[in-house]
Amino acid sequence: MKKSKTSLRTGFLMTILICWLVPIFIILALAGVVLNENYRQSVQQEIDSSAANALRLVQMRFEDAVDDSKAVSYDGVVRDAYRTWLQNGDSASLYGTVTDYLSQSFTREEIYQAVFIHFWNVDASAYVLSDGTTSFGLLRQCRECAPQIMAEMEDADTDIRLLLIDGQMYMARNLLDTTFTPYASVVMLLEPNNLFLPLDSVNRVGNLQYSLDGYRFSIAADGSLAEAAEETGNVHYQAKTQGHTIGFSADREEYDIFEENPWMRWAIGSVAVLILPLSLVTIALFYRHVTRPMEVLGQAYQLVKSGERGYEIGQKAPNREFERMYDQFNAMSAELRRQFERAYLEQQATQQANIKALQSQINPHFLNNTLEIINWEARMADNERVSTMIEALSTMLKAALDRNGRTKIPLSEELGYVDAYLYIIRERLGEGFRVHKDIDESILALPVPRLVLQPLVENAVEHDITANRGGDLWVRAYRQADRVVLEVEHDGTLTREDRQKIQSLLAQSAQGAAAGGQVGLRNVSQRLKLIYGDAGILTLDQTRAGTILARVSIPAGR
Repeated sequence: MKKSKTSLRTGFLMTILICWLVPIFIILALAGVVLNENYRQSVQQEIDSSAANALRLVQMRFEDAVDDSKAVSYDGVVRDAYRTWLQNGDSASLYGTVTDYLSQSFTREEIYQAVFIHFWNVDASAYVLSDGTTSFGLLRQCRECAPQIMAEMEDADTDIRLLLIDGQMYMARNLLDTTFTPYASVVMLLEPNNLFLPLDSVNRVGNLQYSLDGYRFSIAADGSLAEAAEETGNVHYQAKTQGHTIGFSADREEYDIFEENPWMRWAIGSVAVLILPLSLVTIALFYRHVTRPMEVLGQAYQLVKSGERGYEIGQKAPNREFERMYDQFNAMSAELRRQFERAYLEQQATQQANIKALQSQINPHFLNNTLEIINWEARMADNERVSTMIEALSTMLKAALDRNGRTKIPLSEELGYVDAYLYIIRERLGEGFRVHKDIDESILALPVPRLVLQPLVENAVEHDITANRGGDLWVRAYRQADRVVLEVEHDGTLTREDRQKIQSLLAQSAQGAAAGGQVGLRNVSQRLKLIYGDAGILTLDQTRAGTILARVSIPAGR
């Protein structure tokens, strides 16, 4: 059982659903994903930029601390005071000089809790707090950590060492005398809250964990440092400065574009709500401009099919496209009616022609028998010239009649017809008529239309050579690429009137005209078009050598 096809309306609804609504929802979803991803990248770039700027500020603060530690060595105040103490042993003078120097240099720095200098000679020590006041607890803490710090600094030379001791971060650097022997160490108890303060400005991150030269720690509310065993967080940043590595890691806040931009939910919802009425409007427009006109065309087709030939659509089309289709249908219907009427008349004419053809079939048989009798009588009278002419005439008659009904014959057979015709003409015109042949023997077996070359020869003889009582005629046959070219060239000239007649003749033959002069040329041209279409070409024109050249070009082997 043949499966019924889907209607145009149903197909269009499915098309809207599959090719419009689904893609719209997919596009909206993808747009949401893309916007969310772009927003995420924008937020990430904001975090990265904020983190880079904050980390740069931390670097600058750390570099200031490094420079401060170097300044203690380069200024020479502590070194000179220590030399004086070695000479006079005045500890009070050493303490006063060093304490005053440290107070002047470090009390205004917020990144230090305390700065103290510990001399390798245990009899000389001096301490100063960064705010200019002495705290007994802090002083005791520094003294307790001093042995551990000094132990770490024994092989440090002039390198800066960072040490995390009892929840506090110390920065230490040795001071060398003129013999490059350490005589003291400057130790800075760092204030991490102030050192890493710029990192608090980094947006959208939390649970910061800091790192300094391999130490990972977090800062408690009381300012103490809690060392971490492993790095945490999902964003990590590092920077190097003067041989030291500073960094931090943090948890990036989760964010959702729809949560932070509620208007987007309303926008997407509004688009989804508008899709339904827009779809209904589209369907209505499609029915009016496509479905209904197609129904009108279908009804008109059924009327023509049922026998109402010439039926015309009288309704006005809703658009220019269907207006053209209506006009074309009306023109086709009118042409169909004319063709049916013409076919009926042609059928009647064909029947009459068939009757006449059957009646005339006896005539060629009678003519052939008569020519055979005359030829036999000529041979009996030893008149070879007449006998040969009769044989040539018989050959021409067979070529013209061709009882087998062939449309194509080998080129060799066509040249035989030409030879028979030329023999008769030479007998008629005598030695003043000269024939020249240039035949490519490799193409003699190729098929050509029957009587395609002989009419061109006859046309040359009848219109120029006979009028001049002689002349030269050239017959050529050769292959050119995948085409066979046949040429007949003869002495003669073409006037402007002749050219116009020939052009009109060939144009009429292409349109199927069947009346007028130059029957041979018109016949050849018509048959070439019927057999080969546009691939069969016949031209006739004047050459520069003062001759007229007729050329036939056809596909080889077809």
